[in-house]
Amino acid sequence: MTGPGPGPGAAPVQSGARDETPPPPLVLMSDWGSGLEPRELPTAAAANGYDGVELWWPDGRREQAELADAAATAGGALALLVTSPAGDPHAHADEIEAQLVEIGRSGLAVDHVTLHLGRDHWGLDVHHELAGRVVDWRRRLGNGILVELHRGRMLHSAHHSLALLAEHPELRVTFDVSHWIVVAESMLDDQAAAVELAIERADHIHARIGHPQGPQVTSPETADGAIVERHFAWWERIVTRIRNEGRRPSLLAEFGPVPYAPARRDGRAVVDPVVSNRWMMQEIRRSF
Repeated sequence: MTGPGPGPGAAPVQSGARDETPPPPLVLMSDWGSGLEPRELPTAAAANGYDGVELWWPDGRREQAELADAAATAGGALALLVTSPAGDPHAHADEIEAQLVEIGRSGLAVDHVTLHLGRDHWGLDVHHELAGRVVDWRRRLGNGILVELHRGRMLHSAHHSLALLAEHPELRVTFDVSHWIVVAESMLDDQAAAVELAIERADHIHARIGHPQGPQVTSPETADGAIVERHFAWWERIVTRIRNEGRRPSLLAEFGPVPYAPARRDGRAVVDPVVSNRWMMQEIRRSF
């Protein structure tokens, strides 16, 4: 499949296969903080035990061609991230659409594309227009186009996103609820309707543990057990639904570097994100 496909683990489960043990989820490595060039990431992901890599769509035909060659050589799943720095909503959307068209023409076998779409200070009416464009892109360019739950973006909070998701039933998301937790300074117990709708619409998960005062705990291995269990319970519901739909779920191990990671006085992370992501990869496979 070339361009944004029908979503994570695009190949459907064959008839009768649901009676068997479901395949493990795809666990992807992030390019965040790696310091590697796009062409180096597919091989690095495989060498580190991941099922593939998620990275920002590179700017430049040479870099794009090098990524295509590297992905074909290394194998594994490939997911992309796309955004635009434009401050005008129409220009912002036009730049994102141009990148989606580029991806479709590249020949890359992409599981899905996650959009960092919109700005939190743009009005709800503008975000409704952007949501409509995403639905159009999904119909024209491939339905593996997702919008991330993310601070500062269109789906920046539970209360704002609820209205958008309810109005646009074809809008699908990358589930990163840590952002909503920070915005609300809570574990969202009083915004269950928004969380429920996001779980129903999620086709990919960014697996990072947040807490009411930050988007990333110091270490997922030693964090408050109730908070870790809450995240895994949300993710399990998404994983189960995707499997029941005959698809293979995917999760990105996404603990980031400083300043997402709490830092020592010398600027180094208290816990190396590489270690946190390796723990997350192993725990996802054990749990699901």
